[in-house]
Amino acid sequence: MEIYGCAVADKLDNNRSILNRRYYRQHCTLELGSYIKDLSVVHSDLSSIVILDNSPGAYRSHPDNAIPIKSWFSDPGDTALLNLLPMLDALRFTADVRSVLSRNLHQHRLW
Repeated sequence: MEIYGCAVADKLDNNRSILNRRYYRQHCTLELGSYIKDLSVVHSDLSSIVILDNSPGAYRSHPDNAIPIKSWFSDPGDTALLNLLPMLDALRFTADVRSVLSRNLHQHRLW
């Protein structure tokens, strides 16, 4: 939801204008009780598009672009997003993020 997602994205972006387009629940489609995120709405070329989400149903249309993450419940000791920074940084150097992200799809590791 935008109410907390915006604050998280602002912290990750750190005024560098990297995360310049953001999509929240109001940009989803409600399907069978689940919010589905259609990444093709963001851009037709999904080679540089990543979705970070705690709900596998949300990215079921584009699992090769997904980074699963555990849910956050106001735990100040939670470092899941910080743990992702090296991988997110490394994705900058790949021509197609799906070539990296799809390798671990069967594991659905929660960062």
